[in-house]
Amino acid sequence: MSDTTATEDAVRRSLDRCMGQPLGAGGPAVAPDPVNLPMIRHWVDALDDRNPVYLDEEIAVRSRFGGIVAPPAMLQTWTMARPRIEGIAARGGAAMEVSPESPLGLLAAAGYTATLATNSELEFLRYLRVGDQISSSAVLESVSDRKATALGTGYFVTWVTDYRTDRDELVGRQRFRVFRFAPGSPTTARTSRRDAGHRSAAEAPDPQGPTTQLPPSTLDVTATVIVAGAIASRDFMPAHHDRDYAQAQGAPDLFMNILTTNGYLSRYVTDWTGPEAMLERISVRLGAPSVPGHPLQFSGEVTGDRSEGDVQRRELAVRAVTDLGAHATGTVALTLPRG
Repeated sequence: MSDTTATEDAVRRSLDRCMGQPLGAGGPAVAPDPVNLPMIRHWVDALDDRNPVYLDEEIAVRSRFGGIVAPPAMLQTWTMARPRIEGIAARGGAAMEVSPESPLGLLAAAGYTATLATNSELEFLRYLRVGDQISSSAVLESVSDRKATALGTGYFVTWVTDYRTDRDELVGRQRFRVFRFAPGSPTTARTSRRDAGHRSAAEAPDPQGPTTQLPPSTLDVTATVIVAGAIASRDFMPAHHDRDYAQAQGAPDLFMNILTTNGYLSRYVTDWTGPEAMLERISVRLGAPSVPGHPLQFSGEVTGDRSEGDVQRRELAVRAVTDLGAHATGTVALTLPRG
């Protein structure tokens, strides 16, 4: 429920003027480095993702990819800005100073400094290869009316980012939604962190059931797991490594970032399919936070399976739940070579 109408909301009116405009004033964000093996290796080690096409040249050359490729869920990582650590907490986790005229700058000036990612839709037109030079351009797509939640009062902000090579080849796209809020602000609505659709590990899908189920998998979530994923994804937001900062935002502890969640979902799927799978889309909605001491239980099922030319297309429904509720619910689309 919104706690004000759009016509009464000066912040919302100022944001409306930014709709369809670039999220930042500095033009496309150019990756600090080309796609490279050290960063891939860092990601693989942090998430324990042993898909051989990411690092094993011999296996990768014989695969459908014809050589080493970067994990698809790394897409957002390549153009993450180099951080200025000093003052990062005061900037609400932003890597660098935010233009006061940008949508996020306008929100920060109005007191909405805390950020919580809620949704991510990643599309992969092709996997990135070592040497690719990537840039990203983000455009503001929508802003909600002001909302009152258990965390505080704020706005859901959605932007769409295109990822291109230096040859202007579109290689991926992301629709990303965050909740920008004033931590500790009065609320008119309280929401439970326990998702009503929570399913315990004992209720995970039966691999022998009538539909094709993915085997369940468990991740022991520790502070090390969370911090390693944040660093590998070049996300220095304090909520992912600083317990005091996270709790000041209303979280029970430091919590996993959405890039790491996407990485673990990708690993879960390709552990099942094998290295020949090419993921085309990962769409995720976040719920309960993933925090230390609460293992993540992964489950999934095939919801679509059809032949198309020389590939088999599959649609999967995936979940990652803890005893706090459903952490991530979403879908994955992929192709596999036929024959």
